[in-house]
Amino acid sequence: MSTITTHAGRAVNADTPTPRSSADTQQETDTAQRVGVARITPRLVWVLVVLALVASVALAATRGRDWYAARQTTAANAAATAAARQLAINFVSVDHTTVDADTARVRAGATGDFLKSYSTSVDQLKKVLVANKTVSTVQRSEAALVSGDLDSAVALVGVVAPTKNTAVPAGETKTYRMRLELRKVGADWKVENLEFVG
Repeated sequence: MSTITTHAGRAVNADTPTPRSSADTQQETDTAQRVGVARITPRLVWVLVVLALVASVALAATRGRDWYAARQTTAANAAATAAARQLAINFVSVDHTTVDADTARVRAGATGDFLKSYSTSVDQLKKVLVANKTVSTVQRSEAALVSGDLDSAVALVGVVAPTKNTAVPAGETKTYRMRLELRKVGADWKVENLEFVG
C-alpha cells in the first residue's frame, strides 16, 4: 500500500480513489472549455458544407473564366490564320479575263494601309494583267500563326502558284512567302499589311 501526499499536505492512500469535490469537477470543466474542445453539432456540419460549396463554386468560376478566355483566343487565332491564308490565295489568284472580280476579292479582305495601297495601284495592275494575259492559280498553300490575340494577329503564308502569261505561255511555278498583319474588323479578320519575305 502506498501513500501520496497532496498539494494541501494530506496523506492519501494511492489504491483508494479520492472523493472529488464539486469545485474540482467545476475546475476540470472550465479547463476543458478553455482548451477549446469543440462539440460537433449538425449546425456546424452544415456551415462547413456551405463553406466548402462556396469555395468550390468560386474555384470553378475562376477556372471556367480562364478556360473560356483561352478557348476564345484559340478560336480567334484559327480564324485569323484562315483569313490570312485566304487573302494570300486571293492575292495570287488572278486571271486576265476576271480581273475585276479577282481584285474585288482582295479589297474585300483588306483594311488600313494595305487597302489604301492596293486600291491606289489596282488600276495599273489590271492593265498589266490584261496586257500580259496573265493567269495565276494556287496549287498549294500553307499558313502559320506568328502571334495573335482576340483582335490582332500576324501570320506567315506560303503559296505555290503555277503562272502563265505572254512571256511564259507554257507556264512556270512560282513560290511566294508572305507576312500578313491582320486586324479584326467587326466579325471579320482583314489584312492591314502584307509584305513578301524571303
